[in-house]
Amino acid sequence: MSFKLDLHVHSKFRGKTYVTAEKLRESLTKSRLDGVAITNFFDISHALLLKQQLKEFIIIVGQEIQTNQGHIIALGINKKLSDFKDAEETINEIHSQGGIAIAPHPYLFLGVGKKVMSLPVDAIETYNGVIGASFVFNFMAKNSARKKGVPQTASTDTTSPAFVGRSYTEVMVGDKNLILDGIKSGNVELHKRALPVPFVFIFKNFLNFKNIEPCPLHAVTCCLCGASMAVRILKRDLQCSDCRRIEKSRIFCSNGHYLCLQCTVKRETANSL
Repeated sequence: MSFKLDLHVHSKFRGKTYVTAEKLRESLTKSRLDGVAITNFFDISHALLLKQQLKEFIIIVGQEIQTNQGHIIALGINKKLSDFKDAEETINEIHSQGGIAIAPHPYLFLGVGKKVMSLPVDAIETYNGVIGASFVFNFMAKNSARKKGVPQTASTDTTSPAFVGRSYTEVMVGDKNLILDGIKSGNVELHKRALPVPFVFIFKNFLNFKNIEPCPLHAVTCCLCGASMAVRILKRDLQCSDCRRIEKSRIFCSNGHYLCLQCTVKRETANSL
């Protein structure tokens, strides 16, 4: 027996719901998946709601956490975790709740990078569907998982119900209550399929278009204006709109707005209260 699960799905972001219970039910039925892990930023309330509304599916309550070293995913938690702490401290808190810690897209801009080799993560996301077309990032993650000797996972990292399950992790256990143990033990099979590269990605990142609407495949919006965030190849000096501190970053709003991580967390935490 096995369970097919997309282990990295964002259902809600900055106040906007992208994946409703109805849409998720339709998506899971169509893709023949057994369930998903809902890994929203800054909050687990929508994950808990979806778990209550979709009892016929496996809904793992998770959270993608911004640590001082980069993003860490918690699976199987019951309380929201604080952001902007040391990564190892965050992982210990995940374990104290009986959850497991996964390093998502470690070599993408907001991943933990080479620190993944020393952090006590339970698994590494070695196939991220959003960056599937950028083969090198997933390849580096896979290489690190092999060297470190930890299990691997595959997921979509999407906000679009239409693409949930396009890539997923099949956990080889006989009981749904053993899914987290199965992932941690490496009793998994990865099913890999990249999400399409949307034109909006080219427009905002390479052609410098303004007022770009967030792409539904992976919607990341500006805290200030709601436009899509953009990523540049090279870092540049940017001034935080809140604290006015100047720092180097390659990630900012397609309209030019920028918030440092501390100010972003403050805004997100206030919005989730």
